[in-house]
Amino acid sequence: MTPIRGNGSPVGIRNMDIQYLLFLQHARETLGGVFNSFFLQISDLSSGMFVWLLACVVFWSVNKKVGGFLFLNVGFSRFFMQVLKLTFCVYRPWIRSAEILPIEKASGYSFPSGHTVTATANYGTLMERYRQSRPLCIFLALMILLTMFSRNYIGVHTPQDVVVALLLGIVVVLCGARVWEWLEAHPTRDYLLPCAGVVLVTLFLAYISLKNYPLDYVNGKLLVDPRKMMIDGYKDAGRLLGVAFGWFLERRFVRFSLDVPVARRVARAGFGVLLLLLYEGCAMPALTASLASSWGYFVATFFELILLMVIYPLFFAREKKAA
Repeated sequence: MTPIRGNGSPVGIRNMDIQYLLFLQHARETLGGVFNSFFLQISDLSSGMFVWLLACVVFWSVNKKVGGFLFLNVGFSRFFMQVLKLTFCVYRPWIRSAEILPIEKASGYSFPSGHTVTATANYGTLMERYRQSRPLCIFLALMILLTMFSRNYIGVHTPQDVVVALLLGIVVVLCGARVWEWLEAHPTRDYLLPCAGVVLVTLFLAYISLKNYPLDYVNGKLLVDPRKMMIDGYKDAGRLLGVAFGWFLERRFVRFSLDVPVARRVARAGFGVLLLLLYEGCAMPALTASLASSWGYFVATFFELILLMVIYPLFFAREKKAA
């Protein structure tokens, strides 16, 4: 296969990126793959249902305000990550160089790293909220760095991908902290958040639907199908709108309390995780199949966040009244 250099970075940086990945690949082979499973597991903590699991547990059972920040920061950071991914359309390392042999392949475009963005938003938010606890902050920073390195070690992202993702996540967390402080100081203007979500999502969906994408073929096969990559954009757009409206609706109308016994908080988290598993495994596939378009993914992810942030917490509020 002829290597495809991709887009989005100067030739010198691309060459250094590939050389670094080849160095890690040689290290993996020399060590006999002894660390492969460990770095795959570290990477998995920022994918799939784990993206929202931490925010859910904190929101339902530990600290409602911090959990809300987690939802919002993860939602906004992943949204802006999709803006960059679908703008630059950078191919994965093994497409750019046939010498790269990843432990496992990933779909879609490479720049920036979604796993790193998610890890930075999740762990970075906790660092910002609990910055007085030095041991916790050191541990969280280590988790971010391990996630970054794992994506390089596995061979699915270049250093450029993870560094830009880290910077994006940091910017969202720091800017988000200032925005949330302003919202706390002006509680009657909280409606501005879902309004901003509607504007951003509308512009984004129009942009990714109208822009041009690279259509490179190798041996008659399209390297990356932009229609599939647009689905990821619709998913994270739905999630952004879901967290914006979910945060607003809970704040205005649900207002559940964490002033309950520890056993009840644990039960909330346990049943909530089961609910999330059922939705991801059964309801979401059924919903996307029934709508049979990119909008199906948008609706499914939007409703998922409304379920987690509004509908499920409604039971907490009723539970409190009945007690």
